[in-house]
Amino acid sequence: MIKSLFLLVFCIASSIAYGQSEGENHRKNALKINILPPLLSATSEVSYERFLRPNLSIVAGIGANLRGNQSDFVLSSDADLSFLNRDIQNRYFLAEVRRYIGFCDCGLVSPHGFYAGGFVRYNRVDFSSDLQFGSSSTHLNTRIETNFRSLNFGGLVGYQIKRNNWLIDFEFGGLGYAPNWIQFNADSALSNDELAQVSDALSQNFGIRRNFREIELNSSEAEINFWYWTFRYAVSIGYNF
Repeated sequence: MIKSLFLLVFCIASSIAYGQSEGENHRKNALKINILPPLLSATSEVSYERFLRPNLSIVAGIGANLRGNQSDFVLSSDADLSFLNRDIQNRYFLAEVRRYIGFCDCGLVSPHGFYAGGFVRYNRVDFSSDLQFGSSSTHLNTRIETNFRSLNFGGLVGYQIKRNNWLIDFEFGGLGYAPNWIQFNADSALSNDELAQVSDALSQNFGIRRNFREIELNSSEAEINFWYWTFRYAVSIGYNF
């Protein structure tokens, strides 16, 4: 993954140098902020779009939550289980290729209109929390760590509006397929009932359904993997220069 990111940066740098050497007066760069993640969670996303041709571009983006101890998720449980001192770190890297449909080579006009393309996104979420089972003082707290790794890839469609040099980018497609890896660690072995409660709570909060049931009973460490469908969506505001 690191090699792929370095390759992407190299391609962007090469395209910038090539465009400058040509001396063309087109606005080939756009810097954007996705306004949805801050509204829906504590995550922020910034992306850079570089136009290789008037109707062809590549995008590189990065996202992260800036408030580690204020989770991106509303942690809750239907069982007699409490999450204490929780901490979630969410980071991801994004790369896209876009082709604008019907956009012409129009001098300083900012690229706009419908587009289609593909994307790949690497996501890393590290969640840790103190667990308390029941309200009795005889129940000891158990610290758990759950590490998510996912690689999302698929197609995307969208529409970009121009207002002078300002852009509004609606990316309302992006159906993808993602392999995921989860590593579960606890500082003490859990009973069958306790593990069932943790599995249900993590499934409820992280939307992974029954996959946590695959965690081996009476084990303090386990790793599982699975595939599922994902959606890439964004509403970004940017500047074309």
